[in-house]
This record gives sequence, structure tokens and C-alpha cells, in this order.
Amino acid sequence: MKYLFLILIGMTVMSCESQTKTDLLALKLDENVSNIVQADQELKKDQDPNLGLHAYATNKPGNYALGGIKLSTYDFPNGNLADHNHLYLFIANTDKPNYLGFNYSSVNQAETKSIIDYLKKTYSGYERRDSRGNGESYFWDIPKLDAWIFVYQGISNDKNDKQFFTTNFILVKKGTRMENSTDPKVMTIKDYYIMMYPDVLK
Repeated sequence: MKYLFLILIGMTVMSCESQTKTDLLALKLDENVSNIVQADQELKKDQDPNLGLHAYATNKPGNYALGGIKLSTYDFPNGNLADHNHLYLFIANTDKPNYLGFNYSSVNQAETKSIIDYLKKTYSGYERRDSRGNGESYFWDIPKLDAWIFVYQGISNDKNDKQFFTTNFILVKKGTRMENSTDPKVMTIKDYYIMMYPDVLK
């Protein structure tokens, strides 16, 4: 009985550990994330298609969280091939996997609302920007994290032409430039965002 009891305890601990989520907001910028990459076999070397940043990417972000909100592996019902949740973990370069932030793209409408509400509640002083009818767009400058956070939405259509939002949640180290450039002539991620959403709503 004693050995059976110990086995049950061990199985319980292993089960709890397997349910542990990596909180992307709690990761320290510039921290080496090799251990995370090695632990998650779904992560593959990639590059963010819009920002050009080196990254590890996955279509199965269920091992991660934003604050207390667990991210989901999710395909939009009756959606098209690209209508699924996707996560990029930004790194300094492919030979130096130091954490620069993330881009989480979600088509889960309830999850999206929960994350936006969480960010608004947790980080005050955000800007709301004019998205010209394409959902919502927000910007945070957070000195204590040395980070910028961007949220913006786009309207997608499923196979029945039903509209829904695809929402991007982006956190990057302040000063990060497009394509991981160190050239001061290259625009920062913030410059790129402001170019897309130039007007602040009052």
C-alpha cells in the first residue's frame, strides 16, 4: 500500500507539471529560451511574415498563457486553411535564442475578448487607435517591462462568408527594429504600427 500511495503521488505531480503553462508576459526579455524550445517539440524555426523577426512558431499554443488566460489550440469553425491560432516567440537571432517578445494571433472570439480585457485591467495608460472599421487597436508603452504591446484586429470571412475577427497580440522589447535590424535608419516595430494606425482616438 505504501508503494502504491507513492506511485499515485508521483503520477499526480507529473499530471500537475504537464498542465503548467508558460506565461509569455512573465518571461524576461533577453532571457535565453532554449529550455522552452527544447521542451516544446511543436516549436519550429520561422520568421514573422509582417515584422521579419526571427522566431520559433507553432499552431499549437496550448502550452502557453497570457497572464491568467490559457492560450488555445483552435481552428475557427468552417474557417479557411489559415483560420487558426498561431504563436511566434521572437528571438534575437537563430544562433542566440534570447527572448524579444511574441506575436499571438487568435481567431477564438471569446479568448480574444478575455485577453483584451486582461491587458486593459493590468496595464493602464493605453492608447486606442483608429482601425478604420476593422475592429479594435491598442498600444501600450510599459517601462517596467521595457516593452511595447500592440493589439490590432482584422476582419476575416469563413467559408460561408460569415465575418469574424483575427486578433494579433504583439509584445516586443522597446527599440526592436524590423527584421531584427541594428541599423538606426530601419523603422522600429512601433514606427511600423503607427504607420498602420496613425490616428489616436480620444
